[in-house]
Amino acid sequence: MFPLMKNDTKLIDIEKEIMNSNMDYNLIAYNKQFLSNEHILETFKEADELQVERYLIKKDENYIAVLDYGMSSPRFQKPWLSLLVVHQKYQGLGYAEKIYMAYEELMKNQQESYIQIAVHSTNKKALNFWASLGFIKFDERTHEGKVFFSFEKNLSY
Repeated sequence: MFPLMKNDTKLIDIEKEIMNSNMDYNLIAYNKQFLSNEHILETFKEADELQVERYLIKKDENYIAVLDYGMSSPRFQKPWLSLLVVHQKYQGLGYAEKIYMAYEELMKNQQESYIQIAVHSTNKKALNFWASLGFIKFDERTHEGKVFFSFEKNLSY
């Protein structure tokens, strides 16, 4: 239903539009409402260093989301969802949950038992969303002056 399209720097304007439609998230994550091309290029570099796969998600002909994930988290060496951001104009339509469920199915098909995610402690909307999908908080840490909660979902049930 939501084809994954490998993201690369040639598609920077698409990613920037999706990210910049989410000013509240950008403030929480990056301390600014709008991200520049340079900032997005930096996220590509960081993703490469962390061996994170980056995708754009389409609904019909429209790009609606960014999905990044890795197979071995830096702290716990388990599959981790690094980023799921839905364009503001497509929020509230159930797409984030459907995209996540497609990702979860991909992990199950790869015989993975767990998925982890880190969420900014001040991102109440995201904290509620991940909890509603069955994620359980198991750790808390501070990185670059921001508090993050680590969540995990057991896929073996």
